Amino acid sequence: MSDFQQQYVLWDEFLAVWPRTRLATMTLDDYSQAGSKDSFTYWIESRLDEMGSIWGGSSFKFGVFSRKDTEDKKSDAKLSYSDTHGWYSSLGASAEEAFEKVRGYVCQVAELAAQGDLAGIEGFDHLGEAFKWKIAFHYQDRQTPVIVDIFKRAPLAVFVGGTASQSMASLQKATLAKRPADLGILEFGRQVWEAWSKKNLAIAKLSHGNPPNFTEAERQQYMDGHWAVMHRDTNAPGPGAQQKGKQGKDFAEAPVGALFHLCHGNSPQLIGQFTSAAMPCSKGDGWLQRSYRVLKPAQRTDRYTANSKGWSPQGNSTFWQVGAHDLPEFESTLLKPYFGTDLAELAALAGEPIEAASLDTGAAQTPAPAQVPTPITASKPVATCVNCIYYGPPGTGKTYTLTRLLKRDYEQPAKSISTEAWQSQLIAEKIAVLKWWEGAAAALYDLGGKAKVADIAAHRFIQAITAANGSNRNVRQTLWRTLQNHTVDESTTVKMKKRLSPAVFDKTVDSVWQFAGDWQEACADLIALVEQLKQGQQDAGAVQRYSFVTFHQSYGYEEFVEGLRPVLAGEAEAGEVAYEIRPGVFKELCRKARQSPDQRFAMVIDEINRGNISKIFGELITLVEADKRDPLDGSAPPTEVTLAYSGEKFSVPANVDIIGTMNTADRSLALLDTALRRRFEFVPLMPDTRAEKDPADPDSAPLAALVVTTDAGVIDIRLLLQRMNERIEALYDRDHCIGHAYFTGLADSEDGLPRFEALAATFRHRIVPLLEEYFFEDWRKIRLVLADNQKGDPAIQFIRESVDHEQDLSTLFGNDHGLDSYATKRRYSLQESAFLQPLAYMAIYQATA
Repeated sequence: MSDFQQQYVLWDEFLAVWPRTRLATMTLDDYSQAGSKDSFTYWIESRLDEMGSIWGGSSFKFGVFSRKDTEDKKSDAKLSYSDTHGWYSSLGASAEEAFEKVRGYVCQVAELAAQGDLAGIEGFDHLGEAFKWKIAFHYQDRQTPVIVDIFKRAPLAVFVGGTASQSMASLQKATLAKRPADLGILEFGRQVWEAWSKKNLAIAKLSHGNPPNFTEAERQQYMDGHWAVMHRDTNAPGPGAQQKGKQGKDFAEAPVGALFHLCHGNSPQLIGQFTSAAMPCSKGDGWLQRSYRVLKPAQRTDRYTANSKGWSPQGNSTFWQVGAHDLPEFESTLLKPYFGTDLAELAALAGEPIEAASLDTGAAQTPAPAQVPTPITASKPVATCVNCIYYGPPGTGKTYTLTRLLKRDYEQPAKSISTEAWQSQLIAEKIAVLKWWEGAAAALYDLGGKAKVADIAAHRFIQAITAANGSNRNVRQTLWRTLQNHTVDESTTVKMKKRLSPAVFDKTVDSVWQFAGDWQEACADLIALVEQLKQGQQDAGAVQRYSFVTFHQSYGYEEFVEGLRPVLAGEAEAGEVAYEIRPGVFKELCRKARQSPDQRFAMVIDEINRGNISKIFGELITLVEADKRDPLDGSAPPTEVTLAYSGEKFSVPANVDIIGTMNTADRSLALLDTALRRRFEFVPLMPDTRAEKDPADPDSAPLAALVVTTDAGVIDIRLLLQRMNERIEALYDRDHCIGHAYFTGLADSEDGLPRFEALAATFRHRIVPLLEEYFFEDWRKIRLVLADNQKGDPAIQFIRESVDHEQDLSTLFGNDHGLDSYATKRRYSLQESAFLQPLAYMAIYQATA
């Protein structure tokens, strides 16, 4: 059931419990009873709060009410009290007498609402405006509604383009005239309120008055320097010493991020936003100044004459807040004609409030800077990067060599890493990839559960997330928006209408953020992650500083660098899909490498020649060169590019090595990109058939002394492979030799029959099929590689050629076939029995013919 459906059901429930016919007979306890959730006033104020709120304020708005407190209170000419109730003295001498009148008022309003009589409701002045219109809303004819569930004039005035000085009845009528016929009254009310939410700004008027307060030169100087200036003892309008310094105090205490429109006398100049706290000004003793950023310069600076209210350029005030009820008039008479903007655009320009990093520094902040975390630099010069490709035929140990290299240079036992380095690694891998609300929650938990936005923004978790998401954003504004979006609905300090799940934050009146609601359940994984960081490394595993990918024909820029990825939006069950930009494996590795500039990282690319290099690397192909890398010493990278999807500036750090492997026998694909050839070193890995090991390389000569002992003699595996490769190189090329890795596994089998059976299986299922692929089933050449043409005994030939080709032709086509036996294709067959003959293998390197 949707939110609106639930509200309509609740509305029906209210009318079932409180039909108009019951109102005339309800008792005082029915109307108001402390602790009861079934009383009329509890329904109107609390249970129906989602359908037009009148929450808060004094209970006297009900005329008479049941008291919760037992404190003795004195009655006067305005308010009366008994031990159990409170009421307006004008309604009677007792609570019961007052209720008799109030009950009659409620019945009259309900009857007027049922008749759709807006003028009658407007003229009924015995109940408070919000209370009577709330009652009227719920008793109107829902099929032909005449009242929307908003009971303040300013939101309606903003929606219809009127002013808050109009009557509620006229504003309701004008508002309902804009309701689409097919839109429910509650749904329409939500639209009206959201329009107001976008425009419900707090904005003040600030005046740099005419001489002698400010000279023209001074006003221009302050304008050029973006300084708002005011004396701390500035009075509010009206007599009385108690007013002394009121406006100066308001100016000094207005939060960083507060909006104001600046006037020079009666002339509008600009709309600004404070970016610093108040500080002493050189103008003289008692003068204060605050820095600001300009949101909108005035398009007109002629004299404003629309009104003389406190917020008006013509008003007798220096610093004066625009009241919410005056916002429609403020928009229509000042914002639109003088600045060419409206409240909604101004709200978008202002963004979220800016908090001062420190209110006691005495230094002005740079207006609206995009906050960039301090770069992490290496403690020593970073070694020259390695761009290397290991190439060779299949089975020459490319993957094995790469595995050893990774374990030696890019892996480290966790226990050997310092706690600080381990934490940095964990933050880079698990914290930096968090969503903004998750990062804010983790930082807040690490800060003890209470902190200001400035403290959260400076936390290392947020710094890591900022670095991962790019630096082209204002961190504090992003945090403000995130925290407010995820604030609990019960918050009294956050007014933002739109809320997102999970709701886990709330703010105190002095802008300290803390956890609220079911935060422990929603943040359980984040809490565990922060606790893991605090406890330090617990396992004895290895920390890997590399990423491994395999290129193929479909692999692209989106997987390697960055691209759009579908994600579920809204409720998962609804199946709504949205798209977000996500970093690819290489960009993500570069991010981690920047977090640990003293360590080396590797991007390992298997089968690098199988991918479309220009499609995968894109604009990054230039950045991988050694002299184009970011040196990680705090200086600017020699070369940066703007990424295609995110628009971020990007460079490749110098501590990232790119290591690839390439199978030279793979001719089914295009030749290796020449751009890649120029930027990489190529290290050949060829079949190793050396007879003796190199003392400096324990992995050299893997086939030395590897033999297979049989009844017919000893098969020397090294010589067998060496001779076959010599023939392949003569018939084809060295890139299509057979690697020694095809035979190294034989050493794992016991010498004798088990090893011979392993050798036979290797030849039958791996070597011969590989030769078929190499020579495109040119069996004559395959026979030459296997020396079958030199074997006098046909029984030990792996590939047999038909002995009597002429007889075969006659069998197939008859005697008078007219075919030349030399012009037709010769016939070959695989002799399975030869694979079980030891002499068949020995004859490869010991020719018998």
